[in-house]
Amino acid sequence: MPNPTGQNQWGKKEYPPDDELRAAFAQYSRENNGSGLSADDQMARLNKEFNLDIKRRKLFTLRKQLGVESVRKPANSSPQERMQAVIDIKKDDLSGKWGVAQVRQRLANQGKLLKRDDVRQILHDHYDVEFDKRFVGSKDAIDRVPLDCLGTWHEQHADGHEKLAEQAIRMGGDVSLPIYAFKDKYSTFVPYMRVLPNVRLSNVIGHVFLDLVETYGVPIQLTTDKGSEIGDMVRCHERLRLDAAPEYTLDKWPAAVQVQSKHNTPIEGFWRWKRAGEGHSIREAIFIGKDNGLFNPNSPLHVNVFNWLWPPLVQERLDEFREYWNNHRLSTQKKKLLPTGTSPRQLWLAPESARATARDCSIAVDMRLVQQLREALGGREARDLAFRFVDAEFEAMADEALGGLEFPDITLSSAWDVFVAIVDTLSRSE
Repeated sequence: MPNPTGQNQWGKKEYPPDDELRAAFAQYSRENNGSGLSADDQMARLNKEFNLDIKRRKLFTLRKQLGVESVRKPANSSPQERMQAVIDIKKDDLSGKWGVAQVRQRLANQGKLLKRDDVRQILHDHYDVEFDKRFVGSKDAIDRVPLDCLGTWHEQHADGHEKLAEQAIRMGGDVSLPIYAFKDKYSTFVPYMRVLPNVRLSNVIGHVFLDLVETYGVPIQLTTDKGSEIGDMVRCHERLRLDAAPEYTLDKWPAAVQVQSKHNTPIEGFWRWKRAGEGHSIREAIFIGKDNGLFNPNSPLHVNVFNWLWPPLVQERLDEFREYWNNHRLSTQKKKLLPTGTSPRQLWLAPESARATARDCSIAVDMRLVQQLREALGGREARDLAFRFVDAEFEAMADEALGGLEFPDITLSSAWDVFVAIVDTLSRSE
């Protein structure tokens, strides 16, 4: 029957003044290390503090009406402002003990709500050594000693980078863009960096290593972490080196040295630079599709189009960053034993230009043996399959659809526009 008063059996609710309610919501947002209280906890607090009993829908309506900031809907701030906020907080952390949670909470107490990923990234970029100090089981900072070696190709450091992998971007189990790279210890030159479907498979990394060998030869020593994915690579390297340079006996010149990731500093330090130079931009560009609902992880078509479009674009950005890195000037550091003050490329191509005793230690190998080792891993067919994100049939369909759009440029800014256009085109053809 009609209800002309607009009131139900529960009676008219009495709401506190807007300024009191806004202050309460602001407090709720500051709690839990700046992540904010859950909806249920907020409703419980409103009931406790204001005797206000409301449901979830009304809660969200009130927050929107009052323009309440949260970590999910923060006030507009530039990356530079967020970085400066963290740096300002850390000025008071003389012992270097404040981690991500404590920094976020201190920022939240000042009314500055930053995402956990943002804070963690900034801390890694500017205070990376402090993470080692807080490593579980560690009481002090790692004892670092100056690095040294004979020259280029004495040691090649290898590692995988998973800041764009499945667990990091969280866009479904079939969407992952991990990276694998090699970095020369003497010159800091990066000869190889590639995005792959999976960097945790021994067969995949074995093929990656043989690609490197076909271009350059092998180093005296490979330095890696202790992951299971390095097995085939280490075996291939040892076999090739013993065949080509038996004078390097394994007891005096180990073919591979496995260390904890935190001690594999030449390549681990490079990932920090990559994050600052390219990683932020790529990650933010990918998250546009995730945050704006353009990508549906439950749609096989969306997953296939993503895996057709994004890996080549990421690889293009990696190639550009690798070119920048190899050409940039290494800052002069008097305490380093290894050379500085010039470009990695210069040290790579002319190691003796910075140190008279330095030399190119690369070892030329028998390409017939390389082919045999490749065949033992499944041959070129297995290599191509390990590097492929989508099958050939879908790739041809997507390429044809791109041609129908007159081959627009695919950049970080335009990628999702192209994604939507390709999805629409292929949806109509199903």
